[in-house]
Amino acid sequence: MPEISIITPVYNAGPYLKNTITSVFSQRFSSYEWLICDDGSTDDSAEILSAAAVSNPNIHVFTQENHGVSAARNTCLRHINGRYLMYLDADDTLETDCLSKLHEKMSVSRADLCIYGWNILQGEKLFSYVFEDKELNASPEERYEMILKDPYLCGGGYPWNKIWRVDSLGKIPFFDENLHHYEDKLWTLQCLDLLASPTVTYLTEPLYDYYLRYESLSHPMTGSQYFKHAEYTLYSHEALLSYIKKAHPQALKTCVELVQNELTEIKDMLGQ
Repeated sequence: MPEISIITPVYNAGPYLKNTITSVFSQRFSSYEWLICDDGSTDDSAEILSAAAVSNPNIHVFTQENHGVSAARNTCLRHINGRYLMYLDADDTLETDCLSKLHEKMSVSRADLCIYGWNILQGEKLFSYVFEDKELNASPEERYEMILKDPYLCGGGYPWNKIWRVDSLGKIPFFDENLHHYEDKLWTLQCLDLLASPTVTYLTEPLYDYYLRYESLSHPMTGSQYFKHAEYTLYSHEALLSYIKKAHPQALKTCVELVQNELTEIKDMLGQ
């Protein structure tokens, strides 16, 4: 049984995959399984993954038609065997000894969840996220609301800056494949709600490199894309509000504030 399960969804990540693979292969910690789902890539991602799987038996590659990032993650979730669960995006990298440091932290602390630091890079490093005292000292309810309303506090809703103890989660939820927005945040909140008396620890050292890609920043949305984005966002708002109202009503006010702020942004965006 591997200690750590790493999940990576892949779609047309060919230009970046080799760096991502190198960052995992260079880890000194070896008790891991890397579950990768190629979600119908049309570039050379499949060939790169096949070659990597031949050279490292820890890699397990699944292929499917293109159904989106949530479907790809869910395919991997159905096959995890590790004691701990973490995520790695196909165009990002792990810092040196990331796995050994996370494993040691989880083993020594006996925590249900460890939230760890990350770097944000665009070419050169822009900054490293540093946890504030209010995050490190937050109560479970305060932490929940920070993750709900803020993209960075307590790691936000991102799956790639967290490692979970699988036994503590019990039946791990799947990502909502109908959502194109907030699917990460909703999954993270669902997992937090599964922890009866959560023990959460932090590693302030940046262990993950998150890359801002020039191409995603240099192509503004067209008018029709604005409307499609607004449609996806509104649907996601409905799903998030519905979940919070049912499962965690004490955070409903925070959720409403989040939705109101985003609706204002959408209104401004559509008015351009």
